[in-house]
Amino acid sequence: MTSKKIFEDGSCVEWKDRETLLYKEGERSASIWVDFEPGWFKSGRIIKTDSVEYWDDLSGTGKVKIDQNKKQEIIDKVILYYKGFGKKVIVH
Repeated sequence: MTSKKIFEDGSCVEWKDRETLLYKEGERSASIWVDFEPGWFKSGRIIKTDSVEYWDDLSGTGKVKIDQNKKQEIIDKVILYYKGFGKKVIVH
């Protein structure tokens, strides 16, 4: 899975590596940890919501906390990203 989903507001979710998605919005980005659904031959994903706490610090100014509304928006977009591939999603 090496795809990117761009939303109407210009934000996007893209695959970074086996366990990480990257959410981008303007100049900000946030890394989201995901895991595979347990069990043999399962292809679902588990979104680790506790990983969506801070914007990535690209400027060296320190961590900036993601507020609760924005966190939910990011999680909702990650769900849409995976649903676009027909993947089951568990929010944890």
